[in-house]
Amino acid sequence: MARQKQLFNRGLKNILRHKHRISIGAGIILGLIFVVAGLGKLLHQPDTVRIFFIPLPDFLTQAVAKAVFNWLPRIELAIGLLLIAGIATKLVAIFSLVLIAGFITHNSLLIINRLGGEPCDCLGKLVNIPITELSVTGALVIDLVMLALILLILFWGQRTFFDVHPWFLAGDRIAKKKD
Repeated sequence: MARQKQLFNRGLKNILRHKHRISIGAGIILGLIFVVAGLGKLLHQPDTVRIFFIPLPDFLTQAVAKAVFNWLPRIELAIGLLLIAGIATKLVAIFSLVLIAGFITHNSLLIINRLGGEPCDCLGKLVNIPITELSVTGALVIDLVMLALILLILFWGQRTFFDVHPWFLAGDRIAKKKD
């Protein structure tokens, strides 16, 4: 038992030693998810109509839904590219946290309305690929994973909120300075 605890503590120390690199990896993974979703929606926007307009929540007006429909793919693409490059990662993560909270709320409302098994179309045109066909419930799971990635970026990332230098130019200077 003591040996297992010692191995666990050693493994935990190794993980914590590399938390900056883990936060960079979380940013890249989260960025890739946003880029794929944004590109999929931009490639074929008529598929995306179902996400926003069927069913239209009571608190969402037609004008707001149309604005979200037009701007969301571009916002997702911009967030994804900034996260992959590591430019203002924490600031972008905060902004994406608000976006993910909206996704979680929307998918939760759809599940409450018994639409959890319906296709999500979260990936737009890419939904035609059989592997990527997501239900609303599956999209909610992905949203929760994205939320966990955001928390890794915010709590383990060692850069400041407004640090605009890409992570690959900083090298290990940040990790060595903070360790």
